[in-house]
Amino acid sequence: MKKLLLIATGGTIACRETENGLSPALGGAELLDFVPALRTFCTVDVRDLMQLDSTDLTAADRLAIAQAVRQNADRYDGFVIAHGTDTLSYTAALLCHLLTDLTKPVVLTGSMLPMGAPDSDAPRNLLDACRVAADRRAGVVAVLCGKILAGNRVVKYHSTEIDAFVSAGVPPLGAVGTDGKVRWDVPAAPPAPTAPSALDPHVLLVKLTPDLDPTFFAALHGYPKVILETFGAGGVPARLEKAVRALIESGTRVYITSQCIAGGVHLHHYAVGRRAEAMGAVSLGSRTTEDALAAVMCGEV
Repeated sequence: MKKLLLIATGGTIACRETENGLSPALGGAELLDFVPALRTFCTVDVRDLMQLDSTDLTAADRLAIAQAVRQNADRYDGFVIAHGTDTLSYTAALLCHLLTDLTKPVVLTGSMLPMGAPDSDAPRNLLDACRVAADRRAGVVAVLCGKILAGNRVVKYHSTEIDAFVSAGVPPLGAVGTDGKVRWDVPAAPPAPTAPSALDPHVLLVKLTPDLDPTFFAALHGYPKVILETFGAGGVPARLEKAVRALIESGTRVYITSQCIAGGVHLHHYAVGRRAEAMGAVSLGSRTTEDALAAVMCGEV
């Protein structure tokens, strides 16, 4: 029987109603009480790491989650992280980088309704996550609504629907059937030889809008790293060229990603893209915004 570690961090899955609205209240052991079926295929220990709305999680908190996994890597067959859905994609993407060399499964899950609420998705999601973690396929994934999503491709696209997550640009890795069987549709990728040893959270994401004032960029001069979330295949509008060039010349490293959920950046397609390349901006390719942020924070691009 597989031995898993549940790392509880709060989120809607652990929420209870208070006079100020939903707030995380349940610990990991209480969450497990709602899914007795998991005892048929695994044993689960609990680490209550934090009890936060995922909106409040910082890079330091995400690094603490990665460290909790790494510190216990030799003791468990797999890991399940109970997490709030609002920033689950950011945590999943960052863990993909911080734990890229891990030879154990790390499975993030959460829910759109609290554990114990009528018609909650929480029991199924937690049970499915444990099934995937017990399957022993290495890598960071998210398991939600029966879907197994690559950690660096998971995106929350809906704020209220139960089926709120999609796999951006690529098919899901697999699924967990209603019979509990785990199915993989994509071959496993081998672990990397090494992983980043540190991260720098000083990365600013700026979403371009059609009428963004060029003077905005002057306030960013000298900031370590800035990601411009640009239109379509990527590029710098002509009216912003001087401002972005001055930002780069100030010592700021500028990266280009796309506001599109799939397809990525192709700076060579259009003049606006070649303009960005010529001034020294760096393409982040087909990464999701969350994965782009993680890669830059980890110094991989």
